[in-house]
Amino acid sequence: MIVYLMGLLFLAVLAVQDIKEKKVSIYKLFISAAMAVVYWFFKGEVSWKELLCGAIPGIMLLLLSVITKENIGYGDGLTVIVLGLWTGIWFTFYVLCVGLMLSGFCAAVYLIKKKRETIPLIPFLLIGMEVVLIYA
Repeated sequence: MIVYLMGLLFLAVLAVQDIKEKKVSIYKLFISAAMAVVYWFFKGEVSWKELLCGAIPGIMLLLLSVITKENIGYGDGLTVIVLGLWTGIWFTFYVLCVGLMLSGFCAAVYLIKKKRETIPLIPFLLIGMEVVLIYA
């Protein structure tokens, strides 16, 4: 359960920064990634292969960042990589799917209202993680 609490705390801290500044701190990402690796190393329950597989959803999001010329920010992809280090591939994949769906609904509202603003993804990932924790 501690990994999910750490994931929630990680996303909550970055969501506030993403909303206010439209960017995330690489320092916070690095610290959280290091904490996840140390946690799993001392726990001894997860192999390096499983730990690296947890990063796959974030790597896919980083590739989308490159393809879309950073319409999806690099920080979002790096955030999902770190979340994957904490929670594993499938949980992270579910959180990403829910977060992308919720941000898509918000984007549709923005299109209807003809607003041209960027939408921070990390708050939707935080909500997505809460949804997955409650319903999955």
